[in-house]
Amino acid sequence: MSRTRMTAGGGRAVEVEPERLAGWYDRFAARHGGIAGTEITPDLVRVTAADGAEASAEVPFGPLAATDLAGFVDHVLRPRRIALLLVRLGGHSLGVAEGERVVLSRTGRKSGARQELRRRVVAAAVRPSP
Repeated sequence: MSRTRMTAGGGRAVEVEPERLAGWYDRFAARHGGIAGTEITPDLVRVTAADGAEASAEVPFGPLAATDLAGFVDHVLRPRRIALLLVRLGGHSLGVAEGERVVLSRTGRKSGARQELRRRVVAAAVRPSP
């Protein structure tokens, strides 16, 4: 489900789940009379509609090598391995996620085992995805 909030300057920010991104662009084009232009850089995708409306998206996990909107959607949908870190007063959690699954996680409080935990998380994060 998309989430919308107002931004400074009068625009709207819309958070769109990756699986819904292609459909969101299709609906944007239908609401605004079609797509008049697309500007794609390694860090930003900007779509301009026929009525002048603009939709801009920062490229996650950039840089983007694609040169069209379909390539951007494919880039966003690509499964990735990412490291997760949560630090709170007196405690921490570390993990590694692949796609939508957390494949390794550890939680602890202040202790001498931090180095071992860090070593395991780093080793899992740099291992190639299957």
